[in-house]
Amino acid sequence: MTNETVEKAKTDIKKGVADLEKAGSYLKADIESGVEKAKASLGQNDLDKKVEYAKADIKADVKKAKAEIKHASADEKANADEDKARADRLRKL
Repeated sequence: MTNETVEKAKTDIKKGVADLEKAGSYLKADIESGVEKAKASLGQNDLDKKVEYAKADIKADVKKAKAEIKHASADEKANADEDKARADRLRKL
């Protein structure tokens, strides 16, 4: 394997891990939202339920947005690491 192939593999692995973390964050946000909605449905009037549902959805959306930002940042860092490794190799030539 060449150094470039190794660096590309490292980048792909880092991006894969970031994808898994994002998926996990989405799943966690959806589960927490479902739990909050289930709690809200117990013994409240319709207006209170709607408010609690909206709050749960907003919280989930915020968590998903944070996951998106973290994912994009991890991808950019992986790309930067790969570019740095490539530049270092070229400098040695």
